[in-house]
Amino acid sequence: MTSEDAAEILRKHITTQVVDFVADTIDAPEARLRAALAGAIRMGVASQRFILHMPELATADLDEILRLITPLLQKLMHPE
Repeated sequence: MTSEDAAEILRKHITTQVVDFVADTIDAPEARLRAALAGAIRMGVASQRFILHMPELATADLDEILRLITPLLQKLMHPE
């Protein structure tokens, strides 16, 4: 992500393939922002677990991570 050209390609891909798709499933104000935030949270967890190998995330059981993060993402994407 240090190359602006590569960042632009990734940005376009995430926008068209992820944010647009997820935003269409959110029936709440600021659906696109909510979709982008959900993606950012997932990318943050993934990068810290698999790239940085942060000890707490790298060694955590996937089911435990999902148990803790799922309510947060559900509330963000479906606030009612």
